Amino acid sequence: MVHLTPDSLITGPKATERWGRAVFIDIGADGTTLAVSRENRLPRASVVVTLAAQELMRLSKGGEKAEHIVVIGSDVDPTHHPDFREISDNLRELRNKWFPRGKLVLISNDPELDLPETRIALGSYDFNVMRLESGTTKTYTALTGKKSTHLGQLVKHLTTVERVVVRAEIGRGEIDNSTPTEIKNWMRKLREVEPVEIQLSSVKVRKNSGSTRRSVSKSVLDKVAEELGDEIGTTVNVYGPGANLEPV
Repeated sequence: MVHLTPDSLITGPKATERWGRAVFIDIGADGTTLAVSRENRLPRASVVVTLAAQELMRLSKGGEKAEHIVVIGSDVDPTHHPDFREISDNLRELRNKWFPRGKLVLISNDPELDLPETRIALGSYDFNVMRLESGTTKTYTALTGKKSTHLGQLVKHLTTVERVVVRAEIGRGEIDNSTPTEIKNWMRKLREVEPVEIQLSSVKVRKNSGSTRRSVSKSVLDKVAEELGDEIGTTVNVYGPGANLEPV
């Protein structure tokens, strides 16, 4: 059982490839004390907000700088927290008070966008970084384990979210989302979403993971980025393998 302290939920400021000097707040740390309930072991909203207030005040008064305050979920996607909207509203107020020049960012691998409350909460963030890396329902299901119909629902919901940043890890092997067909269909979905930025990286292959997926070279990513820039007309940034896993 994890006992909650500022160090257990908040890390940084630290230098990152994508966010410059950033503070990370983990609202999806499962198995904690002072949890939502016996069944839901995510930290209570009051605990997250209190610890964030204490730490952001300490950092600000200590002269620390942060370009971004990034909300993540190490075990559970942050949008799945039952008090996601309350936490988001409070974190925006804390950002405004202690780091007014910093941007508030959400990183979501598995966005729960069916609930209106969740979509409203996204309005608190300067950037909503959402994972979308499949062009076809077959590949989407293989990557996520979700029903094929969920891909269309996800894209539909993302079209209603402002300041979306799409992140994607490209890989080959047992699940290949680098093929011309995948990229072509993925671009169609990106045109619907109209992201303000696309963040590309290669799959990070972990030893002894049992996965047969393989990384792609930077030249492959650069080619995809060039196609995206031409077709979508938005900013495309390429990062090294596993860069989307920050701050792990």
